Amino acid sequence: MLLIVAEHLNEIKPFLDSLPFKKEGELYRYDNIVVFVNHGRGGLSLGFKVSQLLERYDVSIALLFGFAGGICNVKPGEFVFLERVKLFDNKAKPLFNPVELTKVYNFKTISGITLLDGFNFDNGYLSLFGDCIDREAYFFAKALSVSKSFGLILKVISDRNSKADIERLRLDGFKYDVEKLKALIFELAQVEKDPIFSEAFRYTGFFNIKILDGIKRLIEAKHLSFSRRQMLYKKIIINNANKKTEPMSTKTVFIEKGVDTSRIKIDLNSKRLVYIDDYVPYFHNLKDRAAVIFANKKGEFLRKTPDNYTPDGGYGYSLLGSYNCIYDCSYCFLKGYFKSFNPVVFLNYQDYFSSIAETLKKDKKRPLYFYAGSFSDPVALSVFSDFYVKLVEFFSSLEDRVFLEIRTKSSYIKPFLSLKPSGNVVFAFSVSPNDVCKTYEAFTPKLSLRLEAIKRLDDVGFLVGIRIDPVIVEHLEAYEGLFDFIDGLRNLHSVEIGFLRFDKNDYKTMLKKSPSILRGLVYENSMYRYPYKLRKKALSFFESRLKNFYVNMEY
Repeated sequence: MLLIVAEHLNEIKPFLDSLPFKKEGELYRYDNIVVFVNHGRGGLSLGFKVSQLLERYDVSIALLFGFAGGICNVKPGEFVFLERVKLFDNKAKPLFNPVELTKVYNFKTISGITLLDGFNFDNGYLSLFGDCIDREAYFFAKALSVSKSFGLILKVISDRNSKADIERLRLDGFKYDVEKLKALIFELAQVEKDPIFSEAFRYTGFFNIKILDGIKRLIEAKHLSFSRRQMLYKKIIINNANKKTEPMSTKTVFIEKGVDTSRIKIDLNSKRLVYIDDYVPYFHNLKDRAAVIFANKKGEFLRKTPDNYTPDGGYGYSLLGSYNCIYDCSYCFLKGYFKSFNPVVFLNYQDYFSSIAETLKKDKKRPLYFYAGSFSDPVALSVFSDFYVKLVEFFSSLEDRVFLEIRTKSSYIKPFLSLKPSGNVVFAFSVSPNDVCKTYEAFTPKLSLRLEAIKRLDDVGFLVGIRIDPVIVEHLEAYEGLFDFIDGLRNLHSVEIGFLRFDKNDYKTMLKKSPSILRGLVYENSMYRYPYKLRKKALSFFESRLKNFYVNMEY
């Protein structure tokens, strides 16, 4: 059964009137299509009712249809699917964690906001969190998230979320292209009737009968089991991925109460400033790359790395000094590690120094490595604050064989050149051939700028590291161009080689966020990675040209 849900009768009435629906109690039925109207009782009521209907009936696909106000990236009359939706409370102003939905390919998909009460016409602010606004989508999505049914949210943009538009809708209503809605619902009903169509749509997001029919014929011809069908669906997503990149926006800055704003280096007078009590709910709910957040870190300041992570094959500690990045590398695990991909810059560096000092008292392992760069690019984020400059100064005062490794792709080294070089600090640069930079490392400095930055740090006496991680095996021969440069470094600390690797959770996230990077990976030793033979071939290539290097997390 295909269940269509609407909050208001006027939203779905043109569709009901266009077909010979029969009224059956609170439902309208036509063929395998059943419609429920909530008659304006509100989102919470709709969510409870949908849960009851999903328990009572055999619903394979449920669709919420209704009007939505456009905030940005949409225009009135446009039909859009929601790929995630968040709840916003005007009074208390908490933002609740988003509910993720299937991304529908071959169709425009956006993020939605559901208002708990009242109105909010501050579209500039709301656009940081979503593209359209309504009163019920979040509750529908929550009901579907705890059921076995497959759920979709289809909205038609009825207005531009303004007082004038709301008044116009109240007086004149809104007319949309009902024939387009019928075509979409009929195609969805056709998908619902065929179990393979329905399954393939659910796991690939391809809403196209011809494509689904091709998938079905392949499945039937090869007699694929459920597990093998899942592998097929993943391959389809990976092989049809189109990567979209958006530059980082710094027009809006969130500032948590209690931070020392004197440590912020950017000009705040030119920004939209939003002062907040706690950065976490905003960090979890912002649209990706929409703003910069300044906050004080609480709780965990250091995190132990896995074994086989350091040059001596042991463990170290990652500093949680900042989150996320201004770049947009296809393979970056941070895309799914946090709920949004916006930089958070922590300013309370003295608390980090205390945590490091305490760790050095307890952990007598030497050499002991501390890593700045596991959860962000610290050099790139140094444009926002002096945190990492202070960190370099702090480590320069520590005992020998205690190392700070700053991992980066950034060429913005100006703040560090005025510091005295220290044997405790390693600037470790991630380098890739130009083709890899262009294809997989959006908005990063080109290779020549990175090499120039490495050379300048090397010339003034800083220890430098080269991190060829991840190696993209399709471009293996192109790495040949790096070797002469590496051989010419005077203060080379170490060279690290690493391969693409994702655990099951990261792989699942990357399948949604950046599927193209997963081409050619297989599941080996609890990780998705290149097959062993390819990794062995690549290591032989590097062994033939590099005098010394270590391999990161290769088991």
